[in-house]
Amino acid sequence: MLTPRQLAVYRTGWREHKKQKEQQLIRRYRHAMERVRLAAAHLKQYYGCKVILFGSLLREDRFMEHSDIDIAVSGLNNRENFWKLYSEVMDILAPFDFDLVELERIDPEVREYIQKEGMEL
Repeated sequence: MLTPRQLAVYRTGWREHKKQKEQQLIRRYRHAMERVRLAAAHLKQYYGCKVILFGSLLREDRFMEHSDIDIAVSGLNNRENFWKLYSEVMDILAPFDFDLVELERIDPEVREYIQKEGMEL
């Protein structure tokens, strides 16, 4: 059994650990937002498409240690460019995992959800 002093040391250490993890998540969230904004600017400039962010990155309190970045594009001016675009986004968003979908090619219910809940970048 722990003594009151040992328990106090443990609690202090746990609080510090929790605070560090929270700060790490905040930094991760900010870095992800910075990267996704760069990716959106690139996609709009070079591919002329609309970019919508959806998923956990929309809310800082939902973006966790293993969360990925969810992006939808609309109006891609040349479908043959998709894999080139995908590769470029992968480079910009590194080290984050991501999902990239074309609004015109996904299930209508999912498209409606993204258009309603997502944020255009």
